[in-house]
Amino acid sequence: MIKERRGAAILFFYALFVAFVSLQPAGETSIGPYDKLAHFVTYGIFAVLAYRVNLSGRGYIFLCIGIVAYSGLLEVGQSFVPGRDMSALDMLANTLGVLVTALLCNKIFATG
Repeated sequence: MIKERRGAAILFFYALFVAFVSLQPAGETSIGPYDKLAHFVTYGIFAVLAYRVNLSGRGYIFLCIGIVAYSGLLEVGQSFVPGRDMSALDMLANTLGVLVTALLCNKIFATG
């Protein structure tokens, strides 16, 4: 129980960190040509942290769907930040990061 709570707390604070970085005005968090890779890795980390919450298989799937929805909300939020834009390609990179990493977590860490 403590392990799950700790995992949930880490996931929550990571979500806050991602929101903070994602909603900064342009120029302060620019990473140039590696933008899509950064999105993929950032949301891949989200999927690993979600896996560590230790939910049932179905619960993990729903949590991953929630992470993708959260990324969509952040993309919409960026449209209100000076110098930032909402991007379908960023959303695709976010989604692929969650999907690929979730599949890898399930393959690598699943027991039975």
